[in-house]
Amino acid sequence: MLNFLTHYTPLFYLVQSLWRDEAFSILLSERSPLWFITKVFDPPLYYILLHYWMKIFGESEIATRSLSILGFALATVVVIYWAEKLFKKHWLSWYFPLFFALNPTIVYYAFEIRAYAWYVFFTVVSFYAYLEGMWILNIAAVVLGLYTHSYMIIVPFTQAVHYIVTHWKKFTLKKPLTIIGDQFLQSLFVMILLFSPWLYQIAISWGQLKQSWYFPVDFHLIKAVLGNLFLGYEGTPGYLWNYSTILSIILLGSFIYGALDRKNKKRNGFFFLMVLVPLVIVIGISFIKPLFVNRYVIPVTVAETFMVVFALERIKNATIQKLMAAIALLFILVFNMWYPMKHAKLNIRNTIFQVNALMGKRDVILADSPLVLFESTYYSRDRSRVFLYNPNNIPFPWYVGGSIVSVKQMVSDLPPYPIRAFIIKADGSYEMSYNTFISKH
Repeated sequence: MLNFLTHYTPLFYLVQSLWRDEAFSILLSERSPLWFITKVFDPPLYYILLHYWMKIFGESEIATRSLSILGFALATVVVIYWAEKLFKKHWLSWYFPLFFALNPTIVYYAFEIRAYAWYVFFTVVSFYAYLEGMWILNIAAVVLGLYTHSYMIIVPFTQAVHYIVTHWKKFTLKKPLTIIGDQFLQSLFVMILLFSPWLYQIAISWGQLKQSWYFPVDFHLIKAVLGNLFLGYEGTPGYLWNYSTILSIILLGSFIYGALDRKNKKRNGFFFLMVLVPLVIVIGISFIKPLFVNRYVIPVTVAETFMVVFALERIKNATIQKLMAAIALLFILVFNMWYPMKHAKLNIRNTIFQVNALMGKRDVILADSPLVLFESTYYSRDRSRVFLYNPNNIPFPWYVGGSIVSVKQMVSDLPPYPIRAFIIKADGSYEMSYNTFISKH
């Protein structure tokens, strides 16, 4: 039973080996908050939380992943509360939180040692606060979200688009005092003011963005993007692209159907825009300068889960409504059982554990790529003996995590005999090297 749970359910994400970005989060958060606030391009709130979380609970995989689980749990609690207000005693009041909590993308990032689960939490709170007209709460959620992930900007921007569309009569030069006194516009100003210190940090680091790992977008991605975002699909296995495209068409149809609900026009219109506006802008810009990454626009995924439920709500026939709801829920349940092993990270943990068992007191670990340095460091028995093997003296890419890598951690030569170097490859294999003899494992 335990083997089934840890291999064929999302619990696999809890126990699998850390990947590069997760290890980076831990190694960065070990440092003082003042250091990474001034040295790192990423917004600092998640790393501050993780820094103190690790002081209390330690740095194990489960301990550090549990911070993300907490963010996911809090987001789900907000959805439970909101669903009860929206649907009262209707069965959708319990179906909605369940559907949200089982969304494959949201579940995946609930177990990752990155900022995305908290990004989801602040997004959900902001959605609720905006639609309920709770402007102070919305300011808090947006600003904390911006200090968690820079792409949170898509949330208040879409709120502004929706607000202008639904209150366009206010925006006339004949009534300047009405505009100035508008509470939503005032809240936007406060958001910008409170986030401006980090905007300065972004501005002084802007030159780094000339070197980037972002992949360009194409029509292949555009036609499948809704399905990709809903499923957390990023291209592996490759044969899912066509199925994701079909899912995108189904989702788009359900979103349009839900948006046409006159009874809930304002609410559903907001979530429809929350799906549409960020994708149009981010993908549009990406044709000039690539900026699109599935997880960066995770508020769109959150909005997708809402729109599916709102489309179900609009169905008048109770039998058809329940049937469609059951099909949607069964689909994500089956997908969550099938997909985890297809979405597995490189098992670098097993590699380093083997190396730890073989290493002598003077031996070293050399990562032959920046892409495996942080995981190798995290799992090593002695982190002071882990280096990047860099014989060509290539500068460390900033976007991989160069802020926490010093020149002392890079070597250009193999160590002299009898010291052995265990060279960790990007594919998870390793070589033991000393002098001219190399034995492969």
